[in-house]
Amino acid sequence: MNSSYLFTSFIFAAVISLGCCLRSTGAATCHPDDEAGLLSFEAGITEDPLGILSSWKKGSDCCSWFGVICITGDRVTELRMLGSSVLGVGFLSGTISPSLAKLEHLKTLSFTPFSFQHTHLLNITGPFPEFLFRLPKLRYVTIRDNHLSGPLPVNIGSLSELVELDLEGNRLTGPIPSSISNLTRLTWLNLGGNGLSGTIPDVFKSMKELRLIDLSRNGLYGKLPPSMGSLAQTLTSLYLSQNNLSGTIPDYFSEFKALATFDLSRNRFTGVVPMSFAKLKSLFHLKLSHNLLTGPLPDLNPLNGIASLDLSYNKFHLKTIPQWVTSSPSMYDLKLVKCGIKMNIEEWEPVRTGLSF
Repeated sequence: MNSSYLFTSFIFAAVISLGCCLRSTGAATCHPDDEAGLLSFEAGITEDPLGILSSWKKGSDCCSWFGVICITGDRVTELRMLGSSVLGVGFLSGTISPSLAKLEHLKTLSFTPFSFQHTHLLNITGPFPEFLFRLPKLRYVTIRDNHLSGPLPVNIGSLSELVELDLEGNRLTGPIPSSISNLTRLTWLNLGGNGLSGTIPDVFKSMKELRLIDLSRNGLYGKLPPSMGSLAQTLTSLYLSQNNLSGTIPDYFSEFKALATFDLSRNRFTGVVPMSFAKLKSLFHLKLSHNLLTGPLPDLNPLNGIASLDLSYNKFHLKTIPQWVTSSPSMYDLKLVKCGIKMNIEEWEPVRTGLSF
């Protein structure tokens, strides 16, 4: 996800730099409620080493403040705080003031680092912000690589208008609430890199707009829920690595027409990779390493070829590299460590790859 994440961050930065232009020219100052809410947020920031909030002055137009965007009129519609590693220093420490609930027209709330690595450049602490439930127009929530802690609220499904929820890289714990099934408009669900536990709830039947699910790097266990098969028409990316998930890989994934990235690595999946996976025509990245999977393997021939494939550290006994791997025109990353390959590397003539076996 790194390339798409960096591109998104670049767009965020560009939008912020143009924030003063994305508003009605007729308004002299922003709405007083929005100004009050933003200044209360600023008061909760304990460290601002780059002076990012230096433009936040009472009595000035808050629509021109750094990270604040007013698309129309005098109401704040977006608040985007980006951390930067360019100067090698941290960026904003503190808490998120509940007074941000005064921003009644807020659609986007984003606290995210702009970095080439998962680095905690922002140090926003505290529990999941309960004031979000008081923002009726909220559509996009991104609070990633911070220090939010505690459980996800059991009524998180009350945020039923959300389109994107990204809480990656925090310290959230406990189960994924079943009420998340009420987020029927959600296209992006990223809870990766936390301390979540329990099973993945069987909630996806009502969440048919999902394009991306990232639950990787948590403490989840058990089998994959049957309702995940309901996402066959929309899901493009599934990241479930570094958990303790088990059972066999469900056959229903073979019906996922748009699935491009499939990562089940570092779990405890058993059995074979379903032969029906030969039907996956959009698959581009497949990572199944560090499981307990056995052969034989299906012939994977997606339309554009496989770009990255990692089957390492399973119970495969391949002996030779499959022809469908050798013939992939897109392959750039291939890992077949401990897969029983017996052939000499001189015997292999790939189209192009970085090889490890």
